[in-house]
Amino acid sequence: MAKFKNIILTGAVLMGGMLGTSCNDWLDLGPIDYYGSENYWKSEENVVAYIDGLHKAMRDHAFNHTIVFGELRGGHYITDYTCDGSAIYNGAIVNQRFDQDNTGVSNFADIYGKITNCNLLLARIDDVEMNSTKKDYYKAVAHGLRAFYYFDLYRIYGGVPLRLDVAVIDGELDPLKLIQPRQKPSQVLAQIKADITESLNLFGNQTGWNPYGHGAKCYWNKAATECLAADVYMWGGKVALGDYTPNAADLETAKTHLNNVINNYGLKLMADFTEVFNTKANDEVVFAIRYAEGEATNNNGQWAYSTTTGQTHSMSVREDGSPWNDPFGLNTGGGYNYMGYEYKKPIFEAYDREDSRRNGTFIGSYRDTDEDGVLELYGTHVLKNIGIINSSNQRIYSGDYIYYRLAWAYLALAEIANHQGNNADVEKYINLVRERAYGANWNKDTYGYVAGDYTQNELAILDEKNKEFVQEGQRWWDLLRMTYTKGGEKLVFRPEVSMDGVNPVLNKDTEAHKILWPINKGVMSNDSTILQTPGYGGNSQKECQW
Repeated sequence: MAKFKNIILTGAVLMGGMLGTSCNDWLDLGPIDYYGSENYWKSEENVVAYIDGLHKAMRDHAFNHTIVFGELRGGHYITDYTCDGSAIYNGAIVNQRFDQDNTGVSNFADIYGKITNCNLLLARIDDVEMNSTKKDYYKAVAHGLRAFYYFDLYRIYGGVPLRLDVAVIDGELDPLKLIQPRQKPSQVLAQIKADITESLNLFGNQTGWNPYGHGAKCYWNKAATECLAADVYMWGGKVALGDYTPNAADLETAKTHLNNVINNYGLKLMADFTEVFNTKANDEVVFAIRYAEGEATNNNGQWAYSTTTGQTHSMSVREDGSPWNDPFGLNTGGGYNYMGYEYKKPIFEAYDREDSRRNGTFIGSYRDTDEDGVLELYGTHVLKNIGIINSSNQRIYSGDYIYYRLAWAYLALAEIANHQGNNADVEKYINLVRERAYGANWNKDTYGYVAGDYTQNELAILDEKNKEFVQEGQRWWDLLRMTYTKGGEKLVFRPEVSMDGVNPVLNKDTEAHKILWPINKGVMSNDSTILQTPGYGGNSQKECQW
């Protein structure tokens, strides 16, 4: 039987729009307290506070969404010890060590509590007296966020339980009515698409970012739903999963949404690559998780270096041979003192020196490893999106986590164009991104991309994304969606995209099941209808048969 605890809208909802949940098992939910019951949904102020809470909950999920699910499994991370001498964080995930006892995350990464919060707004908002246009706007946000969460679950687990009601909140405690088996992947994807359609319909003709005084581009908006739609329909057009077979028509739908994003919202690329991350809510951003001094900050210091016990500060120099001398300004009272993650050298070495993304993303540490006077790259340290040094001379990790931006839309269109055999558009969209990257150094004859066959184009698009989207949670999903030949093998199984050019990120013969994540035993113990992800069952667990 499932077990249930409380999901609580704490007093912080009333004071500052902070929504908290207790959700230790995937459906570890129960009757809601006073603030979340019918007594709460009485005024527009209640709704606004609740919407704030939905976005706070989304920020709580940002590291999982961006790093754990989008980055760590991409094969481009150091797998044992960083150049600073520290053991890596999340080594089992980075090294693809998954089985029924090592599941990477537990309890569906606590996403279902966030989905239930969306369900509650959709169930209660019609009882509130407020302007119908505003009401539709907030419904559109909730449908968009629910689709976003289910798309994460779909890409991580395939078929998952579909919880679309608020039975647990309305006091329904019969476990036989509350348990939810995993649905087929096709059913989950259909629900995601339905939520996207409803979100877009409810947004109506919105083209702005902040219609009711919320934070610009850090609150879900119509353009974000269009980007999500493009993301979802690209998967629908290219990725087979369980009982779901790709539908080529989905790519045309994705293309329509991407063109809407490009043309309807006043977006433009920032002239300077670094300003994408130094200027909040800039013209390139569609949606971002907001971090700020005095509020929540991100974890990006974990890609830097230690200023105390690490080896970098005492043993390395800069590329020109000058002293290391704390180039990130960490030793100011706000610095980070443990390097938990590091990118492999080929990611750094792939950049041309004239590409502004090289020095806008990394600073390399160098050593004379052979005592021959020649400096060699020893480590990579991520400078991109490192935040600010404040007025007290402290490093503050306040860079936003950007989920969607215009450069992403361009390269998504390049990928669709490649699948559709449109080499002119492949060149067009890759070169739009490259031109900004090279800036004053741009010379199309020297640095421009000339389209080739399907495989050459697909690998070129991936290479461009590797350079453009470091630390933005793209590569793992790219490896699962992109293919070596049209309709052929996923890039995750191809040695050509690995860092050594020999060993693929996953071995197709022995690790094909690892494109999805396993379910932890606690979930299945609490709900016997939940079956293990295919390939992880062993002799002790029943597996899904899609």
